[in-house]
Amino acid sequence: MFGSLFTELKRRNVFRVAAIYIVVSWLLIQIGDVMFPALHLPEWTTTMLVAFLLLGLPVALVLAWAYEVTPGGVVRTADVPPDQSITSATGQKINFIIIGVLAVAVVFLLAKDKIFESTVVAPEITISDSSIAVLPFKNQSASSENAEFFAGGLHDELLTMLSRISDLKVISRTSVERLDPQLSIPEIGTLLGVATILEGQVQRAGDRLRINVQLIDTAEEGHLWANTYDSRLTAENVFEVQGDIARTIADALHAELTPDDEKILAAVGTDNLEALDAYLLGLQVAKRNTFVALEEARNHLLRATELDPDYAEAWAELGQVFASQYDTGAISTEVFMASAEDAIEKALHLAPSLPKANALRGIWLWRYGDVSAAEAAFRRAFELNPNDSRSLENYGQFLRSEGRPEEAVVVLERALELNPLSTDVLFQLGKAHMYAGRPERFLQLSERMVEIDPASVYGYLGGLQSAMWMGRMDMAWPWYVKALAVDPGDYENWSFFAAVNESLGDSELADRYLSRAESVGPGKPAVLMNRVIIQTLRGEQQAAYETAKAAFESGIDDRWGSDQVLLRAIRDHAFATGQYDEALHWYRSRRPELFKLPRELHLGNYFVVPDLALLLQRAGRAVEADEMLTETLAWYEDNIPDGVYGFDFGIIKPELLALSGQEAAALAEFQRAVDSGWRWNWRYYVGSGNLGVLEDGPVMQKIIEQFEAESLSQVEAIRALPDLGETDLRDRTEAAN
Repeated sequence: MFGSLFTELKRRNVFRVAAIYIVVSWLLIQIGDVMFPALHLPEWTTTMLVAFLLLGLPVALVLAWAYEVTPGGVVRTADVPPDQSITSATGQKINFIIIGVLAVAVVFLLAKDKIFESTVVAPEITISDSSIAVLPFKNQSASSENAEFFAGGLHDELLTMLSRISDLKVISRTSVERLDPQLSIPEIGTLLGVATILEGQVQRAGDRLRINVQLIDTAEEGHLWANTYDSRLTAENVFEVQGDIARTIADALHAELTPDDEKILAAVGTDNLEALDAYLLGLQVAKRNTFVALEEARNHLLRATELDPDYAEAWAELGQVFASQYDTGAISTEVFMASAEDAIEKALHLAPSLPKANALRGIWLWRYGDVSAAEAAFRRAFELNPNDSRSLENYGQFLRSEGRPEEAVVVLERALELNPLSTDVLFQLGKAHMYAGRPERFLQLSERMVEIDPASVYGYLGGLQSAMWMGRMDMAWPWYVKALAVDPGDYENWSFFAAVNESLGDSELADRYLSRAESVGPGKPAVLMNRVIIQTLRGEQQAAYETAKAAFESGIDDRWGSDQVLLRAIRDHAFATGQYDEALHWYRSRRPELFKLPRELHLGNYFVVPDLALLLQRAGRAVEADEMLTETLAWYEDNIPDGVYGFDFGIIKPELLALSGQEAAALAEFQRAVDSGWRWNWRYYVGSGNLGVLEDGPVMQKIIEQFEAESLSQVEAIRALPDLGETDLRDRTEAAN
């Protein structure tokens, strides 16, 4: 019985069909494993492919048993007379097909590693003979927090001093502090791209200071130089020892010291030991970069400047702390502008050639709106210290934000060479690539950031921003949840995630995330902005208006474009009530430069113009609106890279064209944005009124149908994701299903 069944299975080519099905399925799985990530498909698509292929196997076998391919077509095997069966010939053809598929599989396996290899690789680093990494100094003092900070501060100051020697390449602090302590000297040299390493130990006991240092060749692990400095602990001696170490290293690496270099090495920042202690302590505490740590660092640095009002480095570092507090949202623009200006000006008055002070002046001037002066300050900082990755990072961010992303990439690549393990630099480099129209590169760099430091929020923010730029909210979801887990106190991320969920059509989940945001950061600009977006999407125009008006009356700061959203809510209320004067009052109050002649357009206000122009048109001031639109379109062409659309402030160019009466050009530009992947908060921007008659046109309706279908698909993909932890506020049973 079994023998006859086996013979019949063989005659009907069931075994051959099974073989070819398995081989082809395996090949499809291999191709999917490579291509699905490249196409940015969700992870579950691979699982779905495998499931379908498994389900298809018994179907294929049943069909092979029940049917036979004949010259007359596919016929039930039972209906084919034995003398007319051609299963033997069919079997030979299947054999040839199996051989062919196997050949394709072999070629694919040999080629995929070369063709599809990951581009997430560390950049090639050329090792210069005059390159050095200074490893963190080991504290040999008696156990005390301040002693640890003292050793860390000396390390930072020596690094800064060495970096100002123009003939040296010096790796930045961030990268050396992130090194795995288990790495060997040659491995460190290869990873950082340096020929030498400096190791040191610091011992502070009473009024004595001992510093041991040794310079090591990374290729041969040989000691090039070593010395022990034992002296009375005074501020002057600390600077003298640092200068001597730097001078000796320069000599050992055959670096030529210029007169300016000699002046730097001979400088004494302060002769007040207490001021030096307070400065070094503030320098180290500020590295934590939390709200509490930055406040503590500010107090230490203020004490340093009180003890020695002529301590230029302390004033500059104080300005840096103010800048960090502004970046994290701890202080408002007004506080930053006033406080930082005082600290920066005092630092520059005392030391006009201090690189950090010049870079900070660039940041301050940029926030002030003087773009040309800001760039001059950034360039001056770079000239004074071409090895300062922080200055290069700031300059790169400036270039990208000013619509020059390709220039930013060049500057930030240089910063990365000096600081290869910096997630800050990688983040800014990724954003520059994204603004140049390469969001996939940002995604790759985000994966590198997470690899370097899983505890840094920058990697996760990069992943979610690049995914949103590509219109893939399902891809952004895991990045978002992980970012929230790393920094649960970041109320801005909670609020943005709430708006994302509302845009996807999940109001219940939007409420959960917005509630968390408001519990952590009540009344903050980003939180109120996203509340207004959600209210607008729900048709709650009166509530949105009241939220926006109350925020402005409280004197709220503008952050992440919050003014645009709040002003639009007041504008839309004017459209409903005819009270145009109130809306124009708030636009004039928040964006006075748009009402001046000549008009002052920049990257901080151009995206408000379509909203304001439509308000002016409806208020009977069409001539003024047309002039504003014409100027802004010209400015846009000169300052925004062609074809770049993202998640920041909507679809400005199509809006400008539509409001100018150029409907065909507006529709073509909008279609380009859609084709490039723009989807960010599309419900909010498409319904703004700024696209005019296009909003109700057949082409737009078709695009909206496409967006709706994509949103439904992405919501299903999000629901299929596994439980991602405490910051994943989806219903757990729903996620599990």
